[in-house]
Amino acid sequence: MITIHDNWEEAFAPPSRADLEALLPAFLTASRWFGGKAKTIRSATLSDVLHVDMGKPSMMLCFVEVCYDEGGMDRYTVPITAAFETEADRIKRDHANAVIGALRVVLPQGIHAGVLYDAMWNEDCAYTLLTSMGRRGQVAGSSGALVGSATKIFDEAAVRPHTAPVSVMKAEQSNTSVKFGDRVIMKLYRRVEPGVNPELEIGRILTARGFRHSPSLVGALEYRHGRDEPTTLALAQTFVANQGNAWEYTLSQLSRYFEMVSSPDQNRIASEPPAVERPSLNAQAAATDASLGFVDAARLLGQRTGELHIVLGQSSADPAFAPEPCSASFLQSRGEAMQRSASDALALLRNRLPALAASNQELGQKVLAQERSILDRLGVMDREPITALRIRCHGDYHLGQVLYTGQDFAIIDYEGEPAKPLAERRAKHLPIVDLAGMIRSFHYAAHAALRQRRDHPAIARRSQNLAPEADQWYRSARAAFLNGYRAVAGEAPFASQSDFEFNLLLDVHVLDKALYELTYELNNRPDWVSLPLTGILHCVDTSTSGIPDVGTGRGDEACDPCAIGRPTDEVNQ
Repeated sequence: MITIHDNWEEAFAPPSRADLEALLPAFLTASRWFGGKAKTIRSATLSDVLHVDMGKPSMMLCFVEVCYDEGGMDRYTVPITAAFETEADRIKRDHANAVIGALRVVLPQGIHAGVLYDAMWNEDCAYTLLTSMGRRGQVAGSSGALVGSATKIFDEAAVRPHTAPVSVMKAEQSNTSVKFGDRVIMKLYRRVEPGVNPELEIGRILTARGFRHSPSLVGALEYRHGRDEPTTLALAQTFVANQGNAWEYTLSQLSRYFEMVSSPDQNRIASEPPAVERPSLNAQAAATDASLGFVDAARLLGQRTGELHIVLGQSSADPAFAPEPCSASFLQSRGEAMQRSASDALALLRNRLPALAASNQELGQKVLAQERSILDRLGVMDREPITALRIRCHGDYHLGQVLYTGQDFAIIDYEGEPAKPLAERRAKHLPIVDLAGMIRSFHYAAHAALRQRRDHPAIARRSQNLAPEADQWYRSARAAFLNGYRAVAGEAPFASQSDFEFNLLLDVHVLDKALYELTYELNNRPDWVSLPLTGILHCVDTSTSGIPDVGTGRGDEACDPCAIGRPTDEVNQ
């Protein structure tokens, strides 16, 4: 309980400020966007407080420096406002995790009881932050200033207070996003560090260059401190009407496909004589149709990915976006970094192996037996001349980072992996990194859909082992995606100049991604560890010199979508 006199904003000034800071650790650890849950908070202090007062209620935009017993410090953005009496009761009832602490304001006419809470759950405060972008003004704090900026799209979006319903997006994990009707989405970055967030940086470029398959940038809020590079606090983008993300769409397509291939008619194909085979062939055709729908979608997604890379890979006078060749030092450091990560992942696997299920122990032992081969494969880039250029990429590309509109795809969330340092997220990469991330996402989707079926006893009882069908679906979707990509970007200036180099880079980066997933699953979902283990074995078992071509980009001869149900020649089969 914080007790103050006259005005709730006095809670941010001494001596009440210390009482407020004492409440912050409990609030932070209960917030889904807080990334330090595995550590112990030693202190949480307000490094700067900006009074944003453009309407009622006013809001205090706070920067909270969190220090840990284990060492290190993070900085978080926490906008705070107050509610009293019945409104305070509503906040405590409907948004308990948003409450920071109880507040008591002593006035001559009586005592007002209320709460301090996260202002992102206040509709008027959310509009205030959005409006601050359009006003392009500044709000001074004790150490720095809040600066708003907007593109010409801001005025076109015409979002004004109370003209569109406001809702907090509950699916957000590491930040907080607010939707203003069907016009604009504003994202507040929670863990921040000095420097431009890549989502703002890339958003400016994509909007300026007219890329149509991502949301357009509407505005941004930045924190400026002296001569330091501005810190990105929030951005607003146009809302893209959608039917969910591509992960959800893919799982629905897989569910339909598995229903088709597990139907009784489909199961009779191999056992019935030719005289009665025609009805079964109809079921087979239906199953193939079910797979073809996603093969076409995967090809389209590959095309959109290629178009994204072409826009990001254009020549530029801006050093942050100018394509760069792969120097010998870059290739060496990249290979060494991947080998270090692989060694750490395999050491963790060796340590956790006894606790895994028997089937996963067997897979794990096979992977550990290939440790030398894995490390050699990851070091292959600095032994070959690489013609591909490094460009700005998505950086955290998977099916969950793409919206399905019903007829097309829109690519979102360009901030990279939030757990990585900002400088690393802003770095240029070989564009093949994005392809590897999406390919691993296809593999995950196929086997996640299988797990969903096994979790429903009624479906599981009437389903045969569909793992081979899942693998065939994955290979066909993967080949279609790569062909779609290379049809658009296969001959771009930044692209590999040979199929051998393309396949080699893809093989290495898919392996690196699978090893990253191995660490994640061992630490978070050990019962899912078979997916990265299988992916690692696929990579190791495929000889780089023997990898068949995925297509030249001039046609689809390397991808036969009708191959569902029979072996498919394809990279990393």
